[in-house]
Amino acid sequence: MSPHVKQLKQTLSELAARVLDASPERVAEASFQELGLGLVAAVELTEEVNARFGTALPTSAVTEAGDLGRLAERVEATLARQAAPPEAVAVIGMHCRTAGAADPEELWEVISEGRDRTGPVADPVALSLFREHFPDAAVPAYGAMAEAECFDPAFFRISPREAAAMDAAQRVLLESCYHALEDAAQDASALRGRAVATVVGSTGLAPQNEYSAHALMGSDTSIMAARLAYHLDLAGPALTVDTACSSSLVAVDIARRLLLSGEAELALAAGVYVVNHPGTFVTMEALGTVSPRRTCRPFDAEADGMLVGDGVGVLVLKRLSDAVRDNDRILGVIRGSATNQDGRTSGITSPSSTAQSALLREVYRRSGVDMGRLRYVEAHGTGTSLGDPIEVHGLTEAFEEFTERKQFCAIGSVKANIGHTMGAAGVLGAIKVLLCLRYGKLPPAANFRDENKHVDFADSPVYVNREPADWAADDTGPRLAGVSSFGYSGTNAHVIIEEYPAAERRGRPLPRRRQLVPLSARTDAQLRRKAGALAARLRNDRLGDDALQDVAYTLQVGREAFPERLAVSADSMSELAKRLEAFAGGADAVPATYRGRAPEDRTGGQAPTAAGRDVDELAAAWATGAAVDWPRLHTGGAPRRIQLPGHPFEREVFRHAWADGAPADGAPADASGHDIAPPRPAAGAVPSVLVELDAAAEEHLRADPSAADIEAALRNDVMVRELAKVCRELLFASLRRMEVFQAPGERHGAPELIRRLGVVDEHTSLFRALLGVLTDDGLLRAEGEELVTTDRVADPALVRWEPDRLEALKREVTGHYPEMEGYFRLLTSCLEEFPAILTGRRKAHEVLFPDGSFDAVEAVYHSDQDTNALVAQLVAAYARARLARDPGAEVSVLEIGAGTGGTTAKVLPALDGLQDRLLYAYTDISRSFTLYGRNRYAKDHPFLSFQQLDIESPPAEQGFEAGAYDVVLACNVLHATRRIDDSLAHARQLLRPGGVLILLETTRVQEFFTLTFGLMAGWWAFQDHERRLPGSPLLSVALWRQALEQGGFRAVRSLSLAPVREDQAYQAVVLAENEGAVTGLTDTTAPVLPRPAAPAEPPTVTATPASTAQATQATQPAEPAGPAQAPEEDADGSLQAMVVDAWREVLGVASARPDDDFQELGGDSILATQIISRLKSGFPIELDLGELFQARTLADMVAMLEAELVERIEELPEDTVATLLA
Repeated sequence: MSPHVKQLKQTLSELAARVLDASPERVAEASFQELGLGLVAAVELTEEVNARFGTALPTSAVTEAGDLGRLAERVEATLARQAAPPEAVAVIGMHCRTAGAADPEELWEVISEGRDRTGPVADPVALSLFREHFPDAAVPAYGAMAEAECFDPAFFRISPREAAAMDAAQRVLLESCYHALEDAAQDASALRGRAVATVVGSTGLAPQNEYSAHALMGSDTSIMAARLAYHLDLAGPALTVDTACSSSLVAVDIARRLLLSGEAELALAAGVYVVNHPGTFVTMEALGTVSPRRTCRPFDAEADGMLVGDGVGVLVLKRLSDAVRDNDRILGVIRGSATNQDGRTSGITSPSSTAQSALLREVYRRSGVDMGRLRYVEAHGTGTSLGDPIEVHGLTEAFEEFTERKQFCAIGSVKANIGHTMGAAGVLGAIKVLLCLRYGKLPPAANFRDENKHVDFADSPVYVNREPADWAADDTGPRLAGVSSFGYSGTNAHVIIEEYPAAERRGRPLPRRRQLVPLSARTDAQLRRKAGALAARLRNDRLGDDALQDVAYTLQVGREAFPERLAVSADSMSELAKRLEAFAGGADAVPATYRGRAPEDRTGGQAPTAAGRDVDELAAAWATGAAVDWPRLHTGGAPRRIQLPGHPFEREVFRHAWADGAPADGAPADASGHDIAPPRPAAGAVPSVLVELDAAAEEHLRADPSAADIEAALRNDVMVRELAKVCRELLFASLRRMEVFQAPGERHGAPELIRRLGVVDEHTSLFRALLGVLTDDGLLRAEGEELVTTDRVADPALVRWEPDRLEALKREVTGHYPEMEGYFRLLTSCLEEFPAILTGRRKAHEVLFPDGSFDAVEAVYHSDQDTNALVAQLVAAYARARLARDPGAEVSVLEIGAGTGGTTAKVLPALDGLQDRLLYAYTDISRSFTLYGRNRYAKDHPFLSFQQLDIESPPAEQGFEAGAYDVVLACNVLHATRRIDDSLAHARQLLRPGGVLILLETTRVQEFFTLTFGLMAGWWAFQDHERRLPGSPLLSVALWRQALEQGGFRAVRSLSLAPVREDQAYQAVVLAENEGAVTGLTDTTAPVLPRPAAPAEPPTVTATPASTAQATQATQPAEPAGPAQAPEEDADGSLQAMVVDAWREVLGVASARPDDDFQELGGDSILATQIISRLKSGFPIELDLGELFQARTLADMVAMLEAELVERIEELPEDTVATLLA
């Protein structure tokens, strides 16, 4: 008797016992004759059976059975006939982002290697708030998603202001859904207006820190699915689901039902969770489900709780028959899904094994799938002492209905790898299963050592997979897995996923022919990135020529077409890859490659019938906007849609800064004494335009920098702290090699240490500064004139100067901060030779510049990408504004201390188009640097001159003409001179009256520079200690301002990419005008500059253009052949200036041009109402919403207002008219 029949017999015995008024035990064993079953009782029992099982058995089925065993067999047979399984649903695309993974491929690397990508929380505000509530608990940990604050608002036509008000979860969801559609090779534009369902699982409420309509929608999780439908213009059902932890798997179940009911032809089933408030870790700790050891260990003997994690996952679903018809790439098949509820348990959040087991039995029974075929279950598996045993018990009970086998089905939980992603957990579990099916592997369970003693695995069908294993196919059918997700709300969900056999994925072979491969993007830079990414994929995946048509077809029908276009024709995969690589590398003339721009509406003219036309003719036509009937190019066979790289979204940063629990006066939170992991890395991000800063109860715009730059990326000091922590550890390890600081309680005086260690005179200032560093770090303690080693020196966790320990530290640091690799390499090189340098046995320049090479320092010199880009914008803005006022002039620029050209490399492209009216002096005190610059830049920039200049000496004595330069810039150089006053005086001598001095300087002491460049004698050569920060040659912003104003400069201002007060900025750009200017710097650069960094008192506004590329474009003249034009009207009170200001304020854009489209910039009815309100306050006219939307561009709006003013000119004061129409 099968387990299923046994279960049926037990249920029937309970029904018959009620009808016959006998015990279930007697009814189960006796025959119906022995029980005295008469006709009336037989009829009653038949009705009970039919009601219970949904059957239509006749009474004769009961009387003829004779006993409950045979009746159970009859019922099973009937149910089997009735249970024609519902149509399956195919997964045709997916995308995800989690801790340690930016896409499914990276997630597989994490999972397949059993890595744990959770780590300590780094945000100082969150840490400070956590310490207030739990001062003795371990530093909280979680799985942080990289670039969670990054978003491309322009792509989705969302204004920067609205993007800043949106919760991060909404932003990452939009991008991930778009990538999922690309993964499925579905042209998003072709889905507009169609019955595409969006079902999103999400958990909890996003905090609202601004009281506006955009903030309401940006923080309301109920709008998540609707936002997808709105921005992608989808017409199917849009539902947001919140059942706590099971939300996204419930979303998959709902999406499947919508497809099978016919309400949707395609569905996006998604889940998302991003930690969005520093109080989250306080709440989770108070709940008591977080691991005190800060490690999630599902099913392990030491399992003591979970950790939360950021995550987003998306599945693209389609009816299997439709997916087969359309030749879609099928990643897996959903054979069934179901949900149920715990009901009443011991507590509202307590799970129920009974409910979980019932759910599993029901879903497999209803789907017609034998649960005994399962070989893997992705469990809910939170790693809690209560939940894990209950889950295994429920699984075991459910299996018993189908099989008596033991330990044949592996279980695991992705939560051990990335944390519990709450509303995204279920769909990410499904993505893990799909990856296991793709690669045919069962991954090892992360953090698992010994079985939970409360789980009897030996008597269960399931076991925890310890090591990577092949997932071998067997004779039971295609590989089969289940995914479970149980919400603390009591809502449980389970999904059955089966592999789609590879043999069914390809039809007949396709004929070989020349192919047209189209690529498109919004900008030329994006287009080249796309070409490079595609070429890399073709090379890495080693796709053969037989896949060339698949590549072409996927990009033809599976990608949205944008204005910037590239069409490549090729006969082979290698030919295609070479042409793509050439274009990506900057080449414009590439054989059989057609570059063009389509009209903005992306339709263009209709191409003639495609069939039979020459591929190259079609390529050229499509590149300039023609439409092509792509399917007609593929007669003779159906190509596949395959996986290819997606759109390269721009990385603008939108970060919330929270007032709750924030340190007083904007000071950074104290995280000393804690090993803190980095904030979510934003590698490759570009300066953003809008961030909400909840400070002083006011809204401010600020620039948020890129994490590609160690200095500019440290928005809240965390990366600076991490670098400083590494510096202190390595410094201490290096000094211990000199046989000091070996044990607690050692006492040393600084002079005695200098004599004992043999520190040479030129390094005594450095050595004293280093002792101060160790004292600040708590390794030394000052007692009078002596320094005493503290108990911390005995900490075994301190790094020792051993190759293995150094390599481990390097992996840890660069794993979080890849951009720090150059810093780490330079730091360890210097500290390796530290004893020899301090004692004079080795010269510092031999380490910093080995064999005269700049390789060791170049990564640091060139790391300030964002601040150098800001300097470049300043130079370009000044130059263009000056030439606009005096078209016959030449602009002359002199760069002091150009070094290896880190700043030059950014400035020169920004000055593109001005070569004929530009002189640029590349200077440095070192001839080797000027020769380096000549070799690197002279060939392509004939307007450059290369000269040596010692700024500590009068320039005229070195052959430089006084007052000859419009702009003098010096990046991280003037602090290295002996007397700042003299150096500034010499810089001023180079400037014409009204010329501009631009300084980029580090403005707070940092251990890294002390331990590297501080080894050079020149670092300590300064003589004006009153001008410098203590123990350093550096100046703060306030000290620079003081020196500049006292030295004859005026209009001194500071700019910072970091949203902090100027006295807290680690780096700043300082600008000053030489006295005698006719037109101020503020006027000439206002359209493209950030606003000034805040002085030490009230924080004010900073804002930069959305990207460096945009900034460069924004300063270009409208017609290259004509005279340069200022990008906007000056803020002089004119009508156009007032409209520009309104657009900038409401939309949150850094600049606005006459042809900018209000709706393309993200304008909507809410923002239009705000525009009207601001314009009404400026002048007395009436506007309505309809009129504003008719005036789409800024120029149209100005013209509309001018016309309105002309009609009412007699009603207005004369001075008002003159001002507005100026």
